[in-house]
Amino acid sequence: MADSVEFKITQCHDDRPALSQEDALKRVLAFSGIHDTDFDDEIWEQHASGALSDAYEDDEGTWSYSSETLQGHGGGAAQWYKIRHVTEVELGFVATFDKTGDQGGFLFNCDDDYDGHLVWWTGTAVGVSEIDDTAATTLVSLPLAETGSASVTVAVWPKRYSSIDQVDDIVVMLWFDGKHLLTHTLPYQEQGKHVGFAVYESDTITFDNLHLPQLHQLVEWTSVDPGESASAGLSRVIGYENIKTRSRYDGAVKAWRNASTDVDWAVPSGRVLSATETQQIFVPTHFRLVGAMHEKDVFRSGPQGHIFAVGQDPNALSEDETYDKAGRRHEQLEEGARTKDVVMAPNPALEPEDVVSVDGTSWRVTSINFRAAWRGNQGQGAPVLESNVTMRECL
Repeated sequence: MADSVEFKITQCHDDRPALSQEDALKRVLAFSGIHDTDFDDEIWEQHASGALSDAYEDDEGTWSYSSETLQGHGGGAAQWYKIRHVTEVELGFVATFDKTGDQGGFLFNCDDDYDGHLVWWTGTAVGVSEIDDTAATTLVSLPLAETGSASVTVAVWPKRYSSIDQVDDIVVMLWFDGKHLLTHTLPYQEQGKHVGFAVYESDTITFDNLHLPQLHQLVEWTSVDPGESASAGLSRVIGYENIKTRSRYDGAVKAWRNASTDVDWAVPSGRVLSATETQQIFVPTHFRLVGAMHEKDVFRSGPQGHIFAVGQDPNALSEDETYDKAGRRHEQLEEGARTKDVVMAPNPALEPEDVVSVDGTSWRVTSINFRAAWRGNQGQGAPVLESNVTMRECL
């Protein structure tokens, strides 16, 4: 008689050491059968002004922009020619991009004077260097012949050993086309928060498809263990972070932090049938966040003086993190103090948390309800579908 084997519990592990919150959320959502996701970027390839060149500054050598691709050409001297992005990024991220060319690099932990670090490749070696303006000191160099085009992943991970509130080292990791090439640990020096690109000597290199997620913070681990629901793994990834997760009208799940004020839809003039606006009189102007190690106060100027609110977050560890979270929590209180209810013809693509503009003022959509109504005189009207949209002020 043939034997039969029944498998009841299966658990898989991915030991890749760098996982951003975005990647962790994608993996947890996959356990629920959700593979269509929507995330925001921390750094936009197409900058707000509409010109890619406006997203970069203080370039060395010659840099040009064509078809959303950044191309750098060195000036000829034996040095790195650099360009940095205007957006500052907190430590702890995974950046991906495509490169074509042999002698290039990715800049991180950099200030306005180009003091920072560079992870680089030359076609014959890969390494990490400390940069001071135009000078570069090699910290590690490995003889790896990687040439031509590649999809590049760079991870920068702050490590804390002596205190939760103090970064001691930075671990930098490099992959080409999913192949791990380098991991190097260097002592942390507080310099800057800029990232950017570099090209060496007289070489020419192009960079494209830069992706640095808005939810770029690295997580130690993520899992949905046997017997657990996917929501348990999701809550571990999100923790106390101010992260929104919403199912979209097209079946995808959107995950993001409500920091953007870009308008998703400007309500056309005359579309609103009726509107009611409510203003809370006594809005908290002084918010204190009690973290695991620090307390931080955020006060917003205004005519009301000090009206206090207090919140607790045991996952707010460092001083900077506690201050940032206090600012976001205070902003949420302020946005909820002014609300608007609008009755208008439905927009099927409108979703909660979208930012809309009504008569030039921006609002965040809180909820949308639909109702059937009768418009017109008795006997001469018609049934219509209306939407009642509740919004809060967008700051």
